[in-house]
Parts: sequence; C-alpha cells; structure tokens
Amino acid sequence: MQTNLNLLAWRFEEYYKKTRIPLWVFDQNYHLIYTNFTTSAILNLMEDMLSMAKDFRLSHSIEGSYLNFDNPYEMYYSFTSDGGKHQFNTYIIGPVMTIKPNGQIWDKLSFGENLFVEQKRIVSNALPVITKEEFLLNITEFFRDILEENAPDFGIENAASKELRNSTKDVSDDILSSYEEEALFDDLANYEEYCRIEDLYTIFIVNGSVYKLYNLFDDEKVMSILFPNKASYQDCVIRAIELLTTAKIASIESGNDKKLCQARFYKYMQQLKASKSYDKILSVLTRGTLAFAKSSHEIQIHTSDKYSPMTNKCIKRIIEKLPDKITLDDLAGDLHISAKYLSALFNKETGMSITDFMQNIRISEAKKLLRNTDLSYLEISNMLNFCSQSYFNNLFKKKEGMTPKEYREKRDELLMSSR
Repeated sequence: MQTNLNLLAWRFEEYYKKTRIPLWVFDQNYHLIYTNFTTSAILNLMEDMLSMAKDFRLSHSIEGSYLNFDNPYEMYYSFTSDGGKHQFNTYIIGPVMTIKPNGQIWDKLSFGENLFVEQKRIVSNALPVITKEEFLLNITEFFRDILEENAPDFGIENAASKELRNSTKDVSDDILSSYEEEALFDDLANYEEYCRIEDLYTIFIVNGSVYKLYNLFDDEKVMSILFPNKASYQDCVIRAIELLTTAKIASIESGNDKKLCQARFYKYMQQLKASKSYDKILSVLTRGTLAFAKSSHEIQIHTSDKYSPMTNKCIKRIIEKLPDKITLDDLAGDLHISAKYLSALFNKETGMSITDFMQNIRISEAKKLLRNTDLSYLEISNMLNFCSQSYFNNLFKKKEGMTPKEYREKRDELLMSSR
C-alpha cells in the first residue's frame, strides 16, 4: 500500500472530526510527520506513541500490523505502509479507551505515566471511550473510506456475534427437525398469499408505515396465514424469527444503522425463544417489527443532508432509543463527545434543543396514535413514557394548542363531515 500523505491529510482531518480517534504517522526515522490529535497534552502523549511506533517496528520489522487488546483499558492499532521511494511509514490509530479514566486506572494506562494532572484531565476528555467492536468497525472504515484499501482480517469474533451465531444455529436445527416430515404449507394458494403478505410487511417497514403494520397484526385472517400452526409454539417461534429477520433487513435497507439493527434483532430474538405461547410470541414480534418500522419512518423525516454527520447520528440515536427515557449525557456518551459540545452543535444546526426535539417526536407519535387508534389517553401516555398523563396533556396543549381529547374530537368531527 503506497500512500501520499499530502493527498490524504484532509481525509485524516475528516476522520478525526467524525470519530475523535487520534491518528499518528511516523517516518522510517521515527519522526512524527503527521497527527490529527491536538491538545495541550500532546507533547507528553507523543512520546508514548513514539515508543509504540519504535516497539512495533522492532518487533515486526518493516511490514506488519498489531492490534493492542492486551491492556483492558486502552486499545490502538499499528501498521506500516509504503511511503514511496524506499520509505516506510508507521501508522498508529489511537489510543482509545474502553473505560473513562479515573484515579485508580491512570497508572495502568501505557500513556498515563508521563502526564500531569491537568494533562490527564484534558486527555480523558479528548480521547474517545468505545468498545472493542466499535474500534474494529472504525479501523475497518478507516481503511475503506480513508485509505481506500481492503480492511485487514482481524480474525476476531466478538462474543455477541458468536452467541448470535450459535443461537441462530440452534433455531436452524429446530427448523430442520420441525419440518422434516411436514410440509410448510397445506396448499399452493396459502403459499402465494404468504408471499404477498410478506412483501407488504417488507414494504411497510422500509417506508416506516407503522399503522399499516398495526392493522396487519390485528387482522386474524392474515395472522392465520403467517402462523398456520398456532398450537405449536415452536413452529410459531420459527415463523416469528423468519419475519423478524425480514424486518431487520428491510430496516437496514431504509438507512438504519446496521449494528443497531443487529442488536435490536438479537434482543427480540432472545425474547421470542423464551416465549411459550402464540400470544406472547405475537406480542414480541409486533413490538420488534414496530420498533424497526418506527426507526425507518422517523429517520427519513428528521435527518438531513444539511446537518453534520454528528447531528444526524445524534438524531438516529434518539429515534432508536425512544420512547425509552434518554438524557443528554446518555447521548453524549454513546457518541463519545462532550454533552456541552453536542448540545451546542445540535441547537445550532436544527434550531432547537435536544429536549425540544425529543418532545416533538413524542408529541408527533401521540398525534398518530390519537388519529389512528382508539387507545385511551392514559395508554398513549404510558406507551410513550411520559412521566404522567397530566404532563402529557399539558405538553400536548403547549405544542398543539389543544388537549389530546380536543385533538381526537376534532378528528371525529372531520370523519363525520366526510361521510
């Protein structure tokens, strides 16, 4: 891999803006020729990164790569590249931390010994705190998007992927044993109808048509086709996992984050496997499907090409987590930036605070439920995690100029007048 640092410098800067992960480049004489990490602690930290570069070169000669997982508190990735004209550069991506530093772990960090107290404070706020899986993903994206090279094969399978693979294998075994001597459908007509319903199911998720999915799950005829053997909870679990897999793929196609979709799929799949009746299985499948569809719908509405990647990422995180309660600190922690910076950036680009944005989404969801369902005001309040029905009523009136009851009555009046 031959690299031209002048051509890549601007990509390095964009990479740092997006991830906050430091990048260090040393030449064959161990001189630091590039870094995108600039804090007042850089001189001391640079010495430690220089030591890593030397250790890496000495142990791996001219070519090679090294992923540090030895220290449970920090990680970095080192590799060499062809700089042209018989010159070689050592790249170090990181360090990143797996836990926010405190007084007890500074002495366990390889770069902590030479830092003064104020420098430790600055570095602890400047370096991202991420998981091993996130770090591997960032390295992969660095090779693909910045260097335009194939990412290295780390040869590491994370625990969640391994467990998911094993659990999926168990389900596959169940499918084989369940259907070895029994046809999946009684006749071709049912098979064709199942395919038609599954196509609609996929389209509704991609388009974020939440309430069409509500109607789909409420249709007993449709459910009888999707679940022809309701008496066998094992058969129902298998069918539900098939549909949930379809929902995950459709959600990713609509622009949702692949890792978050996989995590959501795994969460609901585990709940499905623990369910022992058709009603419980259908309840879990409904919640999982609607979660995928809501994300597709809200992301399409609220993200924008005019916003920075960080703001769009924040919006996606909010949508993924709602209606669960989420704080500014939670979001900042997920995105590995300071809460103050995130709040200021979000306000500047969207013209509203993060709190107002979350309230607006909840109220928008409440309006849809008021228009399209007969759920009680208390049920809607609880479903959207408002702290109380009175708070829901007051906030709704503040945002819409009328109470939820008045809003629904207005809907009924419009329905009557249209007949």
